[in-house]
Amino acid sequence: MGDLAASGGYWISMDADAIYADPSTITGSIGIFGMIPTFPRTLKKIGVRTDGVGTTRFAGAFDPTRPLQPEVGTIIQSVIDRGYREFTGKVASARGRSVEQIDAVARGRVWSGAQAKERGLVDEFGGLRDALADAARRAELGEDGWGVKYIEKPLTPFENFVAGMAGTRAGAALLARSGLPATLLANAAPGLAGDLRFIEQAIARGGHPVKAVAHCFCLP
Repeated sequence: MGDLAASGGYWISMDADAIYADPSTITGSIGIFGMIPTFPRTLKKIGVRTDGVGTTRFAGAFDPTRPLQPEVGTIIQSVIDRGYREFTGKVASARGRSVEQIDAVARGRVWSGAQAKERGLVDEFGGLRDALADAARRAELGEDGWGVKYIEKPLTPFENFVAGMAGTRAGAALLARSGLPATLLANAAPGLAGDLRFIEQAIARGGHPVKAVAHCFCLP
């Protein structure tokens, strides 16, 4: 586990032979929740009201212009409860503990890596090298019988040219004036260009110094 491996991150980790984490890793969050947004009161303030008919009482149950029906809420809650039982049950099986023991440290609570180790959710402190060495020992590969190779998409000849050009002072200045990097970024990742623009605007907003900006670089 790196900086963050909580909820779904812990779900992925839980069946490992050994879980390594940093003392400051954010982990745990063993739980499940659902959220159904509705805004009928907001619409009411501007004079907008909705109505309709359906074949059953659950027709249009997720219409955000209407309040959530209690019956629908009960069904959703039952699905969430089942998901939570499945999550805690699988963690209990993977960690060799009872469901009650896992429930006592679950319920959506978040732990640091140090706290998680105290509660039996993590086995050892260590980084990626430690985890790789452990995996090699378990596979009986020996000290020198294994290695790690990171596979990355190779650059095109043009991308190599631009990268080499950017490495020189004159080339970097020329690229900055030409707007070519922004064009390449927009073509390669249109959403990322918008994200970077948001951060730039946040930093420049109102002339006030920005100490921290939280933004999700979510790629599809």
